[in-house]
Amino acid sequence: MAGRGRGGLLVAVLVAVLVVAVVLLDPAPAASAAPAAPASTDAELTAVKERLDGLAEQRGAPAAVSAWWVDRATRTVVLALSAQPRDARGAAFVEEARRVDASVRVVEGVAAPTPRADPPVYDLVGGDIIRIGRSRCSLGFSARTSTGEPRLVTAGHCTNRGGEVTGANAAPIGPIRSSVFDRTGDWGVVDVGPGWRPTPSVAAEGSTTRAMTGVATAPVGASVCRSGSTTGWRCGTVTAVDVTANYPAGPVEGLVLTTACSEGGDSGGPFVSGSSALGVLSGGTGDCTRAGGTSLYQPIEEVLRAERLTLAVAT
Repeated sequence: MAGRGRGGLLVAVLVAVLVVAVVLLDPAPAASAAPAAPASTDAELTAVKERLDGLAEQRGAPAAVSAWWVDRATRTVVLALSAQPRDARGAAFVEEARRVDASVRVVEGVAAPTPRADPPVYDLVGGDIIRIGRSRCSLGFSARTSTGEPRLVTAGHCTNRGGEVTGANAAPIGPIRSSVFDRTGDWGVVDVGPGWRPTPSVAAEGSTTRAMTGVATAPVGASVCRSGSTTGWRCGTVTAVDVTANYPAGPVEGLVLTTACSEGGDSGGPFVSGSSALGVLSGGTGDCTRAGGTSLYQPIEEVLRAERLTLAVAT
């Protein structure tokens, strides 16, 4: 019995020695032996953001990119993209941004900011310059459709080729909606887009304006005035109504003849009597440097009726 006890003890000692040797030769790795990568410092994140600034300055940031900034909570640099689909240029910018640094994090669906300054709004005033292609004419009256869309009325021989109309400041007003320059009359109607405000005003003496309050017809002998972008404010009297003018392009019926002078560029400008709108300048004879000049206008009542418009009036 004693011999077997000593043998068992010897075996136990040998096993313990082997275990210690194994532990010493191949220790098990501790759970905390692989430290995490250190987080980027504020200075490093700022440097990455500045590299994106430089990339945008060199390449130009596409519309799909809304903004970029340092997010210190997540230790990343956020590259924010709008919800719109990215084109090839946008995708290329994103890839270049990702190559700048591993800390760049792309976030989708962030709306692009816009400046908060109010866009300029210009008034439509009768007699002011309008341009159609290379031609210069004058604005007649502001009007609205039955559903409230703004329009301007001018001469049809100014608009008969179609196209876009711009103001004196070269800002686009809108496309030509309709144009008549034939036996039935001489008028054009233009859509008014954003950035322009219809008014009841007509440029008058000096730098003053007159606000229209309604529409009227003028009989023979009535005093009338007109406004145009070339000769400004000119007055005279009605000498004939229901006149057919035989222009080079053909006769135009239903015009009103007056002794108010006019010149090239005044076409389309307003004729008024007091605060009442009468019509838009169609044509004439002579000029304003010598006596004897005449002007013909297209009655505004016919235009409003045919185009289903309402004149813009002072309230």
